[in-house]
Amino acid sequence: MPFVDGIELARMLKRDYPTVKVAFITGYDEFKYAQEAIELDVISYLMKPLTSKDINRFLKELKKTLDEEYRRKFSIDQALKYYEDTLPLMVDHHLSRLLVSSEHDLEHYHRLLDFGLEIKEGRFVCCSIELEMTDDQIELVALEKLRTLIKELMTTTFSSYRFHHHMLVQNAYFVLIREEDEPILRALDAFLYELLQTAELYMDIRVRAGVSKVFNDFKGLQNAYQQAKKAIGYSRFLNTGRIAYIHEIEQKETESVFLDGDATGDLEHTVRFGTNDELSALFAEYQKRVMQDSTKWINLQHVVISLANVILGFREYVDEGWRDIVDERLLETMMSFSDVHALFEFAKDILFQLRARLIETNLSRTETILRDALGYVDQNYSDPALSLNKVCEHLDISISYLSMLMKREKETTFNKYVVQVRMEKAKELLKRTNHKIIEIATMCGYNEVYYFSHSFKKYTGMSPKRYREESHV
Repeated sequence: MPFVDGIELARMLKRDYPTVKVAFITGYDEFKYAQEAIELDVISYLMKPLTSKDINRFLKELKKTLDEEYRRKFSIDQALKYYEDTLPLMVDHHLSRLLVSSEHDLEHYHRLLDFGLEIKEGRFVCCSIELEMTDDQIELVALEKLRTLIKELMTTTFSSYRFHHHMLVQNAYFVLIREEDEPILRALDAFLYELLQTAELYMDIRVRAGVSKVFNDFKGLQNAYQQAKKAIGYSRFLNTGRIAYIHEIEQKETESVFLDGDATGDLEHTVRFGTNDELSALFAEYQKRVMQDSTKWINLQHVVISLANVILGFREYVDEGWRDIVDERLLETMMSFSDVHALFEFAKDILFQLRARLIETNLSRTETILRDALGYVDQNYSDPALSLNKVCEHLDISISYLSMLMKREKETTFNKYVVQVRMEKAKELLKRTNHKIIEIATMCGYNEVYYFSHSFKKYTGMSPKRYREESHV
């Protein structure tokens, strides 16, 4: 070959293309030449002259070598791919064991270090994120939506962080972050706030989060996890909001607030007999009373029970339709509120709806009773014994109630209405029939023609006889 010999070419190939296989076919049988070839990993050194059998045998051996090398390399690649694919699962497994194991096991900690997690030192914080499920939600679907949102927000919020992780633990998402440049709680708070808002606005999912204290020793992870869960527990009945920090909760005292008997009585009376404005003012007063001490966390359990009792008590006055407003999970729903204002607004809205339904029901019942009473008069006006008492007995209502309805809805009395019906019927009979006046009096419910004539003249301004004559003219 010009410029370079076989040894030099082999040296260049080894340098630039180390995976290429080189075999020599040469007439040199000098030991030094063969020694140099061996040092360059030449796979075969074939001496001339060669036969086709020699070449075929060499190529078969070369194929076997290449196949074995390929299988070995493929196996390693597959193992690496499998390792990379299963690494997140293995991390989840060992983290889960650290979180829930009854005894602290350093093996799981060291395995996480082996996986390359930068947890040996630093400042860490963890939080637990739970769903607040509604009846029409499917838990697995909601959890998957939440997982996708958490992953997306963590990727954008903590993209520059060397370590952050999230996973599902006992139907709640566990989030773990290692602090970088900015204060860790500030970054986590921004992340959780955006998570809560986005989940509620765009996915119709309500979540609640509990945050641990910042810890420096990763071996304290289990304790921090328990702190996060404890914070969520507190948030269910303290006015902490839906993001609860355990260090803030422990800094303040907790006070139980009650609506005493007088307050509850005033509320019940206003619900039944007051206006909506008066009810709103009373709710505002009680809310202010509950929130007057900002240095303490307020235990809302007793307030919830008092408000629920007022709602359930007033519900008894609503005969129909209250099930659309107050369901069987009222107390559970109210217990889920951690915000005082939201709790009072919810209770007030329920009471407003019940009041509106009661008015609607009463109006409907009033219309029915009045319609039936007037219809009974229209059908029985010819009965001389027709009276207010007789109608009330027929409808099974009180005399005072029907009298009140007549005055309020018709602006008249029962007796005046009966006279009106009888007189209008008498006018029609006088105009269109040849019945005698005494017969018409009987047909209109009068036993005495004289009393009939007196009533008719008082009603129309003329006697029955004259009314007939003028009508015929």
